[in-house]
Amino acid sequence: MKALKKLLIIISSVLLLFGLAVVSLNAIFNRTGWLYKEYKDELPFVESYYGISPEDASRVLSRMMYYATGRADELQTTIVENGEEVPFFNESEISHMIDVRRLTRTVMWLGLVSLSLGGIAVPVTLSSFKKKEALRTFAKAYLIAFGIAVLIVIALAVWIIIDFDSFWRMFHVVFLDLESSTFDPAVSRMIRICPAELFADFIGRMGVWTAFLDGGAAVLCVLYLIFSRKKNA
Repeated sequence: MKALKKLLIIISSVLLLFGLAVVSLNAIFNRTGWLYKEYKDELPFVESYYGISPEDASRVLSRMMYYATGRADELQTTIVENGEEVPFFNESEISHMIDVRRLTRTVMWLGLVSLSLGGIAVPVTLSSFKKKEALRTFAKAYLIAFGIAVLIVIALAVWIIIDFDSFWRMFHVVFLDLESSTFDPAVSRMIRICPAELFADFIGRMGVWTAFLDGGAAVLCVLYLIFSRKKNA
């Protein structure tokens, strides 16, 4: 029974780690104020090459992100391209965004479930297990899980820096349909406003949010272990 309780605590620590990471993802998808500055200062070629203004590009990408999370139900919109008002998305892009929406909402749902189960598992275990021992087990398990996650993130970061295209291709192979996710910039406005530099910045912001939330929880775990050890001493 004791081993089962420890296992429950370990699982709850992993659920918390994943749940906080999903909270970070949700924050990025729903806080889109940075996009205009991104297109104006970091991606000016979107306007100079394709005639799509920072205002339109940021507005459309905001809608894409809101649509992916379920915050918006309608995707299609119009933009002014080279002085002419045109529909932004074609049918293939809309089909792709439906897949993206399905994946994103699934991840969001899993994150909510993870936080909920973790929130239930810890109090239940603490109420039937020695509180100090349970907290130490939780803190140690969380730090181990956090350390493994950091190593994975570092490996992915190196991959992205070395060869972003192969990383992005593999992501679509694993999580989406690659064939329906491959677009020609000559006919796809969505690809024109979503260059590799944008995704790299998105991933960087995701990393900052995750470090703040998951890293913050890790710091609390470290402080608890230090405090409890000094108190016992």
